[in-house]
Amino acid sequence: MRLRPKANVGALHPGAKYQEPLHPIAREEDMSCLLPETAARESLVIMVTTTEPAGWERLVVQRLQASGTCRVVERALGAMNALEEASGTADRAKALQAGGPVTAIVDLTGRLDTGWSRHAAEGVWRLCDARGLAPGDPHHGLETHASGAGIRLHLVAWTPSHAVMVDTASGYAEPCEKVRPERLAVMGASLLDGALREIRALGGLSGRQAWTGCHGRVPAWRRLLWRLRALGSHAIIQLKGFVLVEEWMVGIVEMAFADAVRAQRLPVRWLGTRMPSYCWADPFGVPGSPDEIYCEEVDLRQNIGRIVRLKLDAHEAPSSAGQVDLGLPGHLSFPYLFRHDGALYCVAESSQSRRCVLNRQEEGGRWQQVAVLLEDVAAVDPTIFAHEGRFWLLYTDVAMGQFDNVCLCYADNLLGPWQPHPQNPVKFDHGSARAAGSVMREADGLLRVAQVCKTAYGQAIAVNRIVHCTPEFYREETVGVISPAGDRVNPHGLHTLSAWGGRVVVDGKRHGFNGGVLWHRIVSRAARALRLPLPTRNPSRAASRR
Repeated sequence: MRLRPKANVGALHPGAKYQEPLHPIAREEDMSCLLPETAARESLVIMVTTTEPAGWERLVVQRLQASGTCRVVERALGAMNALEEASGTADRAKALQAGGPVTAIVDLTGRLDTGWSRHAAEGVWRLCDARGLAPGDPHHGLETHASGAGIRLHLVAWTPSHAVMVDTASGYAEPCEKVRPERLAVMGASLLDGALREIRALGGLSGRQAWTGCHGRVPAWRRLLWRLRALGSHAIIQLKGFVLVEEWMVGIVEMAFADAVRAQRLPVRWLGTRMPSYCWADPFGVPGSPDEIYCEEVDLRQNIGRIVRLKLDAHEAPSSAGQVDLGLPGHLSFPYLFRHDGALYCVAESSQSRRCVLNRQEEGGRWQQVAVLLEDVAAVDPTIFAHEGRFWLLYTDVAMGQFDNVCLCYADNLLGPWQPHPQNPVKFDHGSARAAGSVMREADGLLRVAQVCKTAYGQAIAVNRIVHCTPEFYREETVGVISPAGDRVNPHGLHTLSAWGGRVVVDGKRHGFNGGVLWHRIVSRAARALRLPLPTRNPSRAASRR
């Protein structure tokens, strides 16, 4: 379950420094970068608005240069237009391909003539919204953002005959939330890098559908209606978040994981009753133990989680068997459990401490930290799985967004060293990114469950099939969604589904009114406004801060 950290978007800036243009009109640089295995083979022409590119454009260029996927040749739009007017087709092709074959011309301005597509193997690529507006346009993404559907960025390829949708990235953003250029740059660079890696790994882009986006400017009156709608939606979200409480429960489904992920709805048997001061979420059954579950216990007043162990009696009624000490401070959740070489391991979310630690259970049930997987990274919902002789660590980096990105690390040994995937973030999608439980191998490959967070946190569970997973390239596709609709007890959300022998454990939520929590929120806000001491924390929950 989430804690509400403030995203550190400043961490998105690449380390490479931007080089000022060498010429006041145009600049051409051949920047060859080496991948660990071999030299980069793809080329790009990056279009910019002027010789002084806008901030998001500069960040896209920097991230691509740092990725090592391609050779970047950067030119100004004015220089390309001048070349088009002053030379013939053969001269243009020769000028473009002076540094080698051109895979794609990436038009960051949205204003380059798509006729240039015949001079690149994969045509002219653009980053745009559904109306074809580039991120630099003041009205980019206004329609989807105002509706509460977040931000959406398309990578579209124009060829001499048609336009196709190469890929899409979507990010969570509340109405009226300011979307910073750095975030759009990371999403755009991720789309470009992923497409180039796919070309390199598979020999080309295949199976793409035609792009059906609309064109043209939107009238001012309609833009005004969208902004008014955004204000109304924002007010409703704020009021709902203040008055109502997300009350989570843990449940069991008598289905194997392979059957559960193919179901649109789950017959959940919910465990226990709701409590006014805390709730249980993020359940993981202990492998080999039919009556033991680890989960997060959330203090509803302080919005702080700790890991607890539940014991089920003969009637499967749960009771808390105490707090699990993982030796980590701050908010803890998502205690992902797995066995390896006979030992039980746990990797929990500890993003507040900016460390991701692997724990192993010793004799007597005590947990011992055996490896630091990530340092100085606010990683949420870390998940470890084995594939093709390697261990893989999947997580969401809060610095890029709380609910919509996937990052990977891999190692030959469980204890490390762990290497970050060069494609990171390997995915941007608020409908199927943040982890929601197990990664299991089935007949048709690896299946991974993820959270649907399109308009709110933990709305449903998406089922992804991992199509490619190598140290150079990662790709997955969403093959199903499990909805909480129709569940009378918890109809408002699902965000964990983990395998437990021949059945699965899940959690679900409802939005409920809790007078005690509401009063605490009112007193806390009043105290902050008057600069008075905040209400004392419940001593039984204070341990989660240590």
